[in-house]
Amino acid sequence: MRKLINRILFRLKNRSTKFGEKITVSRKTKVGKNCRLGNFCVLGSDVFLSDNVWIGDYTTLNNITLGKNTMLESGIKMPGTGKGRVIIGRECYIGVNNVLDTSDNITIGDFVHIAGASTCLWCHGSPQMAMNSIPLNDPDKDKFRPTAPIKIEDCVWIGGNCTIYPGIIIGHHVIITPNSVVTKNVEPYTMAGGVPAKTIKRLNGI
Repeated sequence: MRKLINRILFRLKNRSTKFGEKITVSRKTKVGKNCRLGNFCVLGSDVFLSDNVWIGDYTTLNNITLGKNTMLESGIKMPGTGKGRVIIGRECYIGVNNVLDTSDNITIGDFVHIAGASTCLWCHGSPQMAMNSIPLNDPDKDKFRPTAPIKIEDCVWIGGNCTIYPGIIIGHHVIITPNSVVTKNVEPYTMAGGVPAKTIKRLNGI
């Protein structure tokens, strides 16, 4: 009953927003004007949407701030420990079924397009757990599961089916070709790609 009341109050408070069916919203969620929330999406703890944000169907969000006119497609997932926060700037696009890991901070600038499907930004790695036979529920597992933040600067395009490793910085005005694995920082005005990603060419403005 309480959830139903909270849902009604949330809709009344955000009359300019278009709501899909069966949305779950935390009391800590804040939504700007003229947003669109898709069917079956979940807005969990500490979610802030600026004006004109578009959220696709079956997308689950938590610990995230979205800038104006940003669009998240359907099926976005945010796994991880929740110790980090995702901050995405204005006029950004996050493609279908992409993954944003909340084990550490992810900072994405303005005018960043991350294509789907299945591009993943991972802030943690667990090879040490596997190699040292550390159980998943070990109380000291964090010692063997290091995390590092990811930063993507303004005006970046990342193709579908890419993997961005923990600790990576992608400079401004960068293109990452589809099906790439980014294991090292990428300098501004660069096209990079491959497994692992390497510089393909310098970009002198597009």
